[in-house]
Amino acid sequence: MTVSIFKGAAQAALAVMLCAGLAGQGLAQGAGVTESAGQSRASWHGGLLATSLAYSETMLDRQSHVTDKIAVALRARQSGLLGINQLTFGGRVLGTVIHESTNTPGKFPILSRLPPTHTSGTSDSYGVINDITLNVTATTPLLTAFVQGEYTEVEYPGQNEIQLRKAWLAIGDLDRAPFYLAVGRKTVNFGNFESYAPFSHTHNAHYFWAQTKDPLIEIGYLSERTDVALSIIRNHRGNRVISSPSNDGSFTNYAVNAAHRMSLGNGMQLRLGAGYLRGTIYDSRIAHHPPGVGVDRGWNGAWDVNATLSGARFDLMAEFTQTTDRWPATDHKVSALTLQGRYRGAFLGRPATYSLSTSHGNQGGSGTEWESMTQVILGLEVDVAPNVTLGAEYMFNDGFVPLIMPTVTGDASVQSHSVILGARLTF
Repeated sequence: MTVSIFKGAAQAALAVMLCAGLAGQGLAQGAGVTESAGQSRASWHGGLLATSLAYSETMLDRQSHVTDKIAVALRARQSGLLGINQLTFGGRVLGTVIHESTNTPGKFPILSRLPPTHTSGTSDSYGVINDITLNVTATTPLLTAFVQGEYTEVEYPGQNEIQLRKAWLAIGDLDRAPFYLAVGRKTVNFGNFESYAPFSHTHNAHYFWAQTKDPLIEIGYLSERTDVALSIIRNHRGNRVISSPSNDGSFTNYAVNAAHRMSLGNGMQLRLGAGYLRGTIYDSRIAHHPPGVGVDRGWNGAWDVNATLSGARFDLMAEFTQTTDRWPATDHKVSALTLQGRYRGAFLGRPATYSLSTSHGNQGGSGTEWESMTQVILGLEVDVAPNVTLGAEYMFNDGFVPLIMPTVTGDASVQSHSVILGARLTF
């Protein structure tokens, strides 16, 4: 019955999104509304209400601009993608079909799935609607407000399928000053964590993606080439990696993140980034993802460095993240490395992106069952219509180390192969 209800809701949401997109185009044409200047993707402005496909694709993309969505929104204001004194709506439905096989019954190391979602056998095929997301951005001459609600079929203990994942308010106008102040619930501005794969994230994101459940304070500086952000975080067990020794509700946890872009000539650009997060979950002998209670032993922060080389048709990226101290649960520092590249070309006459993403996570001593995991993904994304993208991944995983009791559950001999086919509809 639950599955039937879910399918019905998904179909209804999909129909609403399609109707909204068609209605938006009709309103734009009927009112003589034109696209924003410089915008090559579909959008419409109908007075108070608006949509912008180019803006939505970035704000709704979990693979790109993972930690700096506020910067995306403020720059969209500046470029004209977002109108002032408007409500800009966006939405996305993502569905995938997954086939996976493993050499060890019941052990599937694919990062984007939780262990209980897999079969107890050695292979399985299934389809899921990964998420249904709706958001709205409101703007005034100095304020930008953003709210995003979503259905997700992968939730951690204590979470609901329907979540208010992001809700923040930013004060700032980049045409007046390069500074901003923001308050709200969001992904912490720490690290890069971009994935070039169509659907699956990297080990860096898997181990170190920081999300708050309580509002944080973010103070930032944005220029044409430089981004700097300081986040002041409440001491609590957040979502994923956020934690602190006492979790007493005070504001002594923080993160700082910076990136600088430089031109290399001939259309080439280099982006260098670095960041630090003071409090992580890797401070406890009891290993689990929050929410929950752990035996904390003091601050164990994490630092990150990343670099991206970009040309007209390609990007190459490297990222390394590591804790500042050993994780008491494994008596070893936790680290992750990602190396990836992508090429923008065509497939059967449609715009396409080809990608290769490799990542490696390490959290144990040499020779232990919980030492490390490795992931390699070959990916293809094709824009079959302005609002619709099809994607495919082949994924190889080596090593099985859940971050829940890794010294008990880890198995270095596990290898798995997965094929993921999916479709994404965005407006």
